[in-house]
Parts: sequence; structure tokens; C-alpha cells
Amino acid sequence: MQIVIGIKYCGGCNPHIDRKKLVQKISKLLPQEYIFTTHHSSNPWDLGILVCGCLTACADKPDFKNLARKWITVAGNSIDYNKAPEKELAAIVASKIKITNKRCFPHA
Repeated sequence: MQIVIGIKYCGGCNPHIDRKKLVQKISKLLPQEYIFTTHHSSNPWDLGILVCGCLTACADKPDFKNLARKWITVAGNSIDYNKAPEKELAAIVASKIKITNKRCFPHA
């Protein structure tokens, strides 16, 4: 079963982290059944990752929340508004994805 993970990036005006490199690292930590996309379709993504370069997370707006069933927000060196070491961001997000997947798709 494929799990579609949508990626939504901020505008990148004040990045403290390399957003694209972070997503690449997350992707490498997950099995191939996790498909990453930035394409919006009529079907919501199984999971969305909002990737903001700084703690302001100005892209965290309600108007796109319906693009995914569940969201993980990365804002600078924080995940879901909890501080995290920058070197561990990808591993923590990958772990959250796996946990979320087990809760939302227990038979996947």
C-alpha cells in the first residue's frame, strides 16, 4: 500500500535550514511505499509535511489544511512547534510519519 506524503514549502524568505535537503533526508529514511509529492489533487494526501525555513512558520495557514488528512509542521529547528536539534530533524520527522501511519492505516 502506498502512502502519499504531500510537501508544502514556505516561501523561503528567511531559511535557517535547508528545506529541500531535509525532505530528501526524510525520504531516504522511509521505505519506498512512502511517495513524496508537491502536486495537489482532488484527493487529500495521506499525510502532509509543512516545511518552513524558520520558526515563524508564516506558511502555516488554515486555507491549505484540507490538502492532507494529517500534518507535521517543520519550522526551522522545531517539529510541531517543539524544539529539536537540527541534525535530528529528518530522523524525528521520519519517526513521526511511521507512528502516524500505524495509527491511521493499522493494516498497511
